[in-house]
Amino acid sequence: MPETVEQLHKTVKDTFQIHEEFILHYFDEDFGDFFTIHSTSDVKHKGSIKVVIIPSVVLTLAIPETDSVTDADNVRDTPSVTSQMSSEPSTSEDTRPDGTSSASSQDTILLSPQKELWPKEIKIPLFTVATEAVLRSANEQFLKDGTVLNNTRVRSEIMEKLADYMYSYTAYPTGLQVGEVAEALVKKHPCLTEPGSRNGWIGWMYSLKYKMGNYRSKLRNLGFPEVACNSLNNKRPGERKPAQNVKKARKGEVKYLPHYPSGENGEHQEQQRLKILSEIKKRERTTINQLMSKTFAHRRQDVVTLQLSVKEIKDRWPALLDVSQVNAEFHRITNVNLESKFMFMN
Repeated sequence: MPETVEQLHKTVKDTFQIHEEFILHYFDEDFGDFFTIHSTSDVKHKGSIKVVIIPSVVLTLAIPETDSVTDADNVRDTPSVTSQMSSEPSTSEDTRPDGTSSASSQDTILLSPQKELWPKEIKIPLFTVATEAVLRSANEQFLKDGTVLNNTRVRSEIMEKLADYMYSYTAYPTGLQVGEVAEALVKKHPCLTEPGSRNGWIGWMYSLKYKMGNYRSKLRNLGFPEVACNSLNNKRPGERKPAQNVKKARKGEVKYLPHYPSGENGEHQEQQRLKILSEIKKRERTTINQLMSKTFAHRRQDVVTLQLSVKEIKDRWPALLDVSQVNAEFHRITNVNLESKFMFMN
């Protein structure tokens, strides 16, 4: 067995002549599922290793249709990109005659999945047709004689589906939120009740917590910014511990740390930021609005990943001091119209 994961990766690649990008999983007998290999010590003697090919992202562009925002409760997003991996609806702002801004569809194309606020009621998603058939039959059997389902393949699919479900709301669910999902799962499918558990789902909760960490590792390898920012390599020298200074979305933040727009990178957006500084001197409000919308991902890198001070942010992004941009930036992050929300609360 090679000493490092990198050496193991190279050995597998050379031995089986694999040309695509891939990650390695090991089989954990305790959980009955595969998990990402972080250390070669994870692989037991005569254990199983699975090669997971990283699929390429295929984008299909579509012209979005939007309606003007008139009320905080009527704010909606229109998808502008679909892909095999994920899509991110986006917004920008137009300038009204009075100088304020409103949401429109001319925003950047983002690859991060659209986030929503954690639901008040958990609705367990549907699984594959075969798995749903197995669960339906097992539920009927459970109601007859209390027999629980013990199927490794079904359990593996359930874990993957629920991890994806939780990630659609937050990359870092709390223990309470994971417990809500586990409870809803057993309530919908009583055949999954765990014998000996005080509530029938506590074991599912711990398994889902572990699975969620593994799911984040997979997305981190794929380059998803909101989880990649917490990798040990991206942390400060004195904070390189998994549980220290974890950057995650706060309540209400649905666009926390998006991908750069398709075809762009930090260097390109830095040039656009410099262009904003020159446009401010010309007082070109329309151009500034467009550039501020396009550079949202770059600005979030400054705020979240680099954690620049308030003074540095003001120096780099002076347009944020404009009232219309405060409203626009709030909408970009939360998908809520600040002015309408404020007036509604008062």
